[in-house]
Amino acid sequence: MPSASGDTAPDAGSIRVKRLRLGVVVFGVLVILAFAASSAYDARSSYRYARAATEREISNTANALAEQTAWILRAVDLLLLDTARWYSGETNGMSTEQLDAALAIRTAAVQQVRQLRIVDARGNPLYESHKFSAPSPNVADRSYFTAQQDGTAQGMFMSGPLVTRTEGRAGVTFSRRLDDQNGRFAGVVTALVDLEDLNQFYRAVNVGMGGAIQLIRDDGTLLVRNPRTPDALGKAFPALAAGGAVPQATLVNPIDGQSDFIAVALVANTRLRIAVTRESAAALQPWRSETIRVAARTLVLTLLGALTIVALLSQLRRVAAGERALRESEAQLRQSQKMEAIGTLAGGIAHDFNNILGAILGYGELALQHCTEKSELRRYLDNIMHATERAKLLVERILGFSRSGLGDRVPVNVESVVVETLELLQASLPSNIRLQTKIDAANAAVIGDATYLHQVAMNLCTNAVQAMESGGLLSVVLDRAEVRDPRTLFRGSIARGSYVRLMVSDTGSGIAPAVLDRMFDPFFTTKEVGEGTGLGLSLVHGIVTDLGGAIDVATSVGAGTRFEIWLPVTGESVTAPVEDSGSLPRGHGETVMIVDDERPLVDLAEEIIANLGYEPVGFASSGAALEAFRAAPERFDVVLTDESMPELIGTELAQAIRRLRPGIPIILMTGYGGTQLANRAADIGLSDVLRKPLHRRDLADSLARVFEAVD
Repeated sequence: MPSASGDTAPDAGSIRVKRLRLGVVVFGVLVILAFAASSAYDARSSYRYARAATEREISNTANALAEQTAWILRAVDLLLLDTARWYSGETNGMSTEQLDAALAIRTAAVQQVRQLRIVDARGNPLYESHKFSAPSPNVADRSYFTAQQDGTAQGMFMSGPLVTRTEGRAGVTFSRRLDDQNGRFAGVVTALVDLEDLNQFYRAVNVGMGGAIQLIRDDGTLLVRNPRTPDALGKAFPALAAGGAVPQATLVNPIDGQSDFIAVALVANTRLRIAVTRESAAALQPWRSETIRVAARTLVLTLLGALTIVALLSQLRRVAAGERALRESEAQLRQSQKMEAIGTLAGGIAHDFNNILGAILGYGELALQHCTEKSELRRYLDNIMHATERAKLLVERILGFSRSGLGDRVPVNVESVVVETLELLQASLPSNIRLQTKIDAANAAVIGDATYLHQVAMNLCTNAVQAMESGGLLSVVLDRAEVRDPRTLFRGSIARGSYVRLMVSDTGSGIAPAVLDRMFDPFFTTKEVGEGTGLGLSLVHGIVTDLGGAIDVATSVGAGTRFEIWLPVTGESVTAPVEDSGSLPRGHGETVMIVDDERPLVDLAEEIIANLGYEPVGFASSGAALEAFRAAPERFDVVLTDESMPELIGTELAQAIRRLRPGIPIILMTGYGGTQLANRAADIGLSDVLRKPLHRRDLADSLARVFEAVD
């Protein structure tokens, strides 16, 4: 039996080894297969997430653009409706010149409208807001005229894309029917909308690499596209219009032949649609890179797993670690791709808010005159005034984004804007954040809008402060730099020449790589819901690009971030000296007519103007003010009127008053501002334009300038 025992021992050991080897091989194969399956699953999940994020983003963008476009076209329709009512009931006895002038005033209120025109029942133009070089032709053969004449048009009718016979510009004509007293067709009122204005609006929206915005009719006719494709405009692409039948579908774009994601949103109450597309190759590039990385890692792990059990265990540990890292990475991706859909940026809301701020600001200044220095009441009022100024900046930010590059174009002293921004910022800095500045740009000027430059500096500083939750150092440097060799920065490039450079640095948490590539995208934010709109850096990027500048970013996770703004210097601009705020120019009993549809603002203006030594007479209705002026034109020495009012707007009231008394000074108040209104005010011959909400010094200085000019 011993020999038998000795013969069977090697067999048992061999079997055990074979079993162990087989077990190792089977275990290794099973682990490798399991990991390969897991990697494939993660890659598929990542693909779904990438698609969902892209679809959600372009869908939100399409809906926001459709809503904003609907507002723009609603303004056109309201203009047509109001003009039709006005023409039918209020134009008796007016000459052709008066009617043309009235149409011009109405056209100025809607910047997208190139021309407003009244056409008779035979298609002959009667009255026009603007006269072009060539006489206006008969339009009886135009689609919009026949549709209104036959009664087939329901409400506002939109023509197909056309090129105007007079100017050769691309546009679309919107029209409404005119009826006589018996309900018979009496002609049409038309509004020519310049497509270039809409194209500029869409161009201001950054839809990412490989993205495009198309404005199309329901039959697929392409009206506007960003980026531009002149050869495709006016052609029909039914596939684009049908792309919205299945939400967030994909298609081969018939314009450029690329495979695109597409989201289509209807423009309310029109035959228009907004189609936002993004090339699949660009949208899925991050996913492809991640998939290649995972596939390469799986191959390495497979080779190592075939060698030894130790390598297998090591590989398993690496797989586990890799899976954890991968999960932490679709989480960062999901977090970074949360977006907030922007609502309609209604100027009327900003106007009402400005009126509220005006009352708070005005009565706050009056209250400050009646309280002693260093008192508790004075401290409370100072805090109220600081809060009001911050609210005023918020309104300007909203209006700035909605205008999308339509600001003033004048030489701006960059140093004075940055210094003013830092003064406002320093008053609200947390106690655990230290501000360090070095301002040395002298009189360097750029061509732009001071309000927009203020928003660039304020947004960068605000983001830097928010990145330092536990406190730190905020550094702001402004200097001039000479660039001798062209270079490419993080966003944009700079050529040879002289630049002014703004550097904003923080010692905060830095920017993660996943966020770095998307932080300038509109609506992108990593903040919690309700804490951010994702507009700050997008607005900075749009303004800097519009000024011909570029942006550079240096960041390290956990070690802070530095933004550099490079703007080309266009000359020198000397900062006006600051006047003594304690001394206000005063009047000598002159009578001031005050017109504003907000009664609290009228009362406030009366009290402020009376304290300045004038005799105020307030009206809460432009119609009542005109009647009072008509009754006694020589009673008033100056007129102070708001622009936005329900009856006659300020510029219309000013024209009516000037017809009664041509030489009287008129000051216009507005919450909107902008180059267009300033030009219209200059054409009318107004004495001054003030931006609401107003300080006492604004009123005092303006009245003093007006009476000095009269003298």
